[in-house]
Amino acid sequence: MASGDRRPLEELCQAMRYLYVKGLISALSGNASVRLGENRIAITPSGRIKFLLEPEDLSVVTLSGEHVSGPRPSIEVWMHLGVYAACPDCGSVVHVHGLLSSVLSGLLEPLEDLELRAYGIRVCHVGELAPGSRELAEAVSRAVSEGCRAVVLKGHGIVGVGRSLGEALEAVEAVENSFRRSLVLYVLGSLRAEPPGIR
Repeated sequence: MASGDRRPLEELCQAMRYLYVKGLISALSGNASVRLGENRIAITPSGRIKFLLEPEDLSVVTLSGEHVSGPRPSIEVWMHLGVYAACPDCGSVVHVHGLLSSVLSGLLEPLEDLELRAYGIRVCHVGELAPGSRELAEAVSRAVSEGCRAVVLKGHGIVGVGRSLGEALEAVEAVENSFRRSLVLYVLGSLRAEPPGIR
């Protein structure tokens, strides 16, 4: 494999280590992909420790779902492929299981803060659907086709998309941060609402 072909794979592995350190994925959870040319993507595999991935551990599939090389792809491969079909300009898809977004989705809205506005990240939501299902893949790809760069999955996490891996990473991290800020504001508001003398 030429060094130019290997670089996107190396960056994808580095991204998974970054997401693990940031607490947005666990050892075996989460998935991400990058577009390789016009008809293929590289995607993280199923059942492998994400922070130990090397380029040869990644799975390569065509946009029609044909497995080209590597181990078995993530169970969310159809969600990734659906996003690429809905967004021809997208070069990467990142799916994380952030603690706050998973717990708070459906209870609190992510704060539409400066970070989201600065990067033009429109956030959409989908209901609770089974991981790896075609229903989830269709719901996420539909949201992306409507212009959403981040999709909050109720009780599940966040999907971020972008022209580059960096943009997709920024999308998921910015939404998780916005949930964190929403929670802080909610707690502070609750404390201010308490009658005097109650602690």
